[in-house]
Amino acid sequence: HEAAQDSIARWAPRLGVPAPRYFLQRMKTRWGSCNPATGTIRLNTELVKKPRELLDYVVVHELLHLIEPTHGERFIGLLDQHFPAWREARMELNDLPLGADRRKGYH
Repeated sequence: HEAAQDSIARWAPRLGVPAPRYFLQRMKTRWGSCNPATGTIRLNTELVKKPRELLDYVVVHELLHLIEPTHGERFIGLLDQHFPAWREARMELNDLPLGADRRKGYH
């Protein structure tokens, strides 16, 4: 989808990450995922229906995993630096359903 492609194209250079291969996929338990070994990110198809800021947050989150695979201190520091409103975006996403499945959550 164009919105996801635009978000990745804007954020990858800012983060110093090569533009990854990405896939939109129906996901029942996540908004996004990343495979650092292959440089691939997957985004939940529902994200393109959400406000742009939430899509950007998930894109930044997954792109940063290409730099730092864990959710440790370094990862949090990178999020704070590049997307200071990430905590609010995460809370908003956690309050939204992940599509037809009503379970919620984002790592």
